[in-house]
Amino acid sequence: MAQKINRERFDVAIVGAGINGAVSAAALSSRGLRVLLLDSQDFGAVTSSQSSNLIWGGIKYLQSYEFGLVFKLCRARLRLMRSYPSRVQSTGFLAALGPNAPFGKLLGTLGTLTYWAIGMFKTPAPKIFGRTKTRLIEPGIAGAKLQGSVLYFDAMLPDNDSRFVWGFVARAKALGAQTLNYVELQSAKKTTDGFCLQLKDTLTNNQFEAEAKVIVNAAGPFVKGVNELLSVGTQNQLLYSKGIHLIVRKLTDEHRILAFWDEEGRLFYVIPMHDRSVIGTTDTRVSNPSEGVTEEDRNFVLRQINASMNLEQPLTLRDIISERCGVRALVVKNGADSAGQDWHKLSRKHFVEVDPAGVISILGGKFTDCLNVGDEILEEVTKFITPGDKRQTWIGEGSEEAKHDFDKRALFVLGDSGQMPEVAHQIWRRHGVVGFEILSWLEQFPEDRDLVFEGLHITFGELKFVAQNESIRTVSDLLRRRLPISMVRSAREIEDNERLQKLLQSFALR
Repeated sequence: MAQKINRERFDVAIVGAGINGAVSAAALSSRGLRVLLLDSQDFGAVTSSQSSNLIWGGIKYLQSYEFGLVFKLCRARLRLMRSYPSRVQSTGFLAALGPNAPFGKLLGTLGTLTYWAIGMFKTPAPKIFGRTKTRLIEPGIAGAKLQGSVLYFDAMLPDNDSRFVWGFVARAKALGAQTLNYVELQSAKKTTDGFCLQLKDTLTNNQFEAEAKVIVNAAGPFVKGVNELLSVGTQNQLLYSKGIHLIVRKLTDEHRILAFWDEEGRLFYVIPMHDRSVIGTTDTRVSNPSEGVTEEDRNFVLRQINASMNLEQPLTLRDIISERCGVRALVVKNGADSAGQDWHKLSRKHFVEVDPAGVISILGGKFTDCLNVGDEILEEVTKFITPGDKRQTWIGEGSEEAKHDFDKRALFVLGDSGQMPEVAHQIWRRHGVVGFEILSWLEQFPEDRDLVFEGLHITFGELKFVAQNESIRTVSDLLRRRLPISMVRSAREIEDNERLQKLLQSFALR
């Protein structure tokens, strides 16, 4: 696969295929530029597959008076919700004002009303509840020192975050980009017309070359290492914050997010993910961008959830279905003394830096702001390269007319009984107009309409389609990143699924 591009010339090479790299590839390809997107791991395999799945306007930044940032994020959230009405869903956040909350009902009301106003009233209005009403609408909230709660609205990705990343990778491919996972940049040599890149396929060890006029460094927490290969620097540096989540059994019947403040005064969530719950996150300063989950992390998260909710049985280590661990890249000025700063108040906003040699570095960033990143990178690249006149759409999941046609087709193929309506809904949500191809598959092979797991609305047909069409090279690409199966089902459940195991063997994945 990778050898086919040996010594091919590109306008732009993007190093790093997380959310920043993926939107950059889609935006640049939409203007007719020849784009190479590569990542030493899978698409969205690092920070962009370990988030809280939240698309939010940054309500917590009101505490540090970053009103401009909140306004920008709220606008970005609205743009995503309009562009991806199925993939980015408005969701209620019920924040319990318990003993660790930094404010009471009055300030909670003022804060959520301010947040609603900054968001230009585009979400449902917030509500305030007393202790009794809170326990009535969400009996699972622990109430010994509960003052009440506030209900406000943000948005979330109902599927896994890396699935959202893949949507931009797929769009870039459709627009002509070359997209390569498991391809590492080993070295780069400056030429009279850009860079000569030495690349290696990390699964086969095959080596090859490519040339590019401009390089976009979208390597997330590994930006510094890539820039060292390119012999460029930045005015800002990165600090690292580790956040972990645990996936456990479903803890609430309501499809809303529960928000608490943990024992250190940080926001802590219970987030729905299909028929399971995600609990977290942490915010731990680390020096290594490749950190993992520790026993201390697990015990901390379990302690918070058991203190915040009235569970019939407290959660223990045995209840953990899977884990997520991501390292956030936080931006500070070079030479800044971060030791004396309040770690949890460091800004999460992104910066784009441009080196005259033709290297554009993206530092920091959030899912919420991803479309703005794509726009900014397109603007910066066009200062080096003149794009074509043709402009194509790189944003959106499909038109309302296409969705209407899909629904009619799904009704004909799958019917409206049992779990099939939800299966159809999720096919569109994950695939958009490509979902028509999956419906054709399911029509041709009715036996593939069976669910991979009961309660999880993913059919064997969708699984096969993804395995054959979405640059799958390892089992984790398929079960963890393109689909959320290994996040919401334990390793033992997956091992015991005989039909699934036979399929995985037939795909010959690593």
